[in-house]
Amino acid sequence: MAPTAAAEPIEFAPKRAFIPQAAPQAPAQPVAQQATPLRISGRAGDGLYWSLRSAGASADVAAQYLAALATQIDVGEVGPGSGFDLVLGSNHQLLYAGLSQVGTSNLQLVKWAANGRAEWINAANADRPAPVESGMMMPVDGHITSYFGYRYHPILHFTRFHAGLDIGASWGSPIVAAGDGQVVAAGWAGGYGREVRIAHSGGFVSLYGHMSQIVAEPGAYVRQGQVIGYVGSSGLSTGPHVHFEVRQGGQPVNPLGVRFSSAPVVDTHLADAVKARLKALLGVGLKKS
Repeated sequence: MAPTAAAEPIEFAPKRAFIPQAAPQAPAQPVAQQATPLRISGRAGDGLYWSLRSAGASADVAAQYLAALATQIDVGEVGPGSGFDLVLGSNHQLLYAGLSQVGTSNLQLVKWAANGRAEWINAANADRPAPVESGMMMPVDGHITSYFGYRYHPILHFTRFHAGLDIGASWGSPIVAAGDGQVVAAGWAGGYGREVRIAHSGGFVSLYGHMSQIVAEPGAYVRQGQVIGYVGSSGLSTGPHVHFEVRQGGQPVNPLGVRFSSAPVVDTHLADAVKARLKALLGVGLKKS
């Protein structure tokens, strides 16, 4: 082999830095969602909140449970001998909140959704609700143009007794139920025009006349504030308004002075459905602590 020129020495050759590579990590596993209902129970002991946590309830679930109880009782008065019982659905949402108490009635609260809102219903007395006291609300956003009592009739042109209130409002304004009850009539009613009547507790019946349109169904149960129709001027009327009348035992009373103090009207279909739901929830197995 032919000789080559002498190699010149290299005074400096930079070294390539070595960077250790981290070991590959397994991809994060998604958090498992609760697929089936879960039941937790125990005793209140020295503190209901911490007893719930010790039994396996998260802080959020314990807060949901206490909030549910607070719709019925003062949770600060729950004694150490009381027993708690709750059922969770998917995403740990509380579906049932039970409380057994010494010397007083038990609570069996079932979460119930209807008419776009959720509420807690005590299944223990769903068919015999506790007495309540409440006042009626005005059925439409408007101003009173004629009060309860004698007046000169604008169409008949003589003085006669006016059995309710006339409330002036814009045509098509929503008319709502003045209180919880059952629709006992919905249709044409002579001089009242298109009319809805609702039976309430204590022998009260509310009447809403001169509607342009009725949306309430006869026999249906309605809640206070639920839309039952729209303002019009049907029947014997001079312009758009609501004739709002309240009767007790068949006799007209002043709507501005009405307050109930009685058990609400019972929706037997709802009571049966709540009890069926309760039976299904109480069939859920207990969480072993």
